[in-house]
Amino acid sequence: MYAIVIRRQKPAKATIVNDEAILRHARPIDLVLARAMHYSLVAMMIFATYGYFAYDLGERAY
Repeated sequence: MYAIVIRRQKPAKATIVNDEAILRHARPIDLVLARAMHYSLVAMMIFATYGYFAYDLGERAY
């Protein structure tokens, strides 16, 4: 949630965290770290999906 609020750069209408406090106390490096986290998550999901279908890791026959 912290990274999502920082990436969005504006408070949401309904949220479970205090968006204003997060934006007020976030450092400039936190935006870079939030972007890196999101990009690495997307890359991991792409590689996992590729690995699942390319190497048939879903149903291994031993």
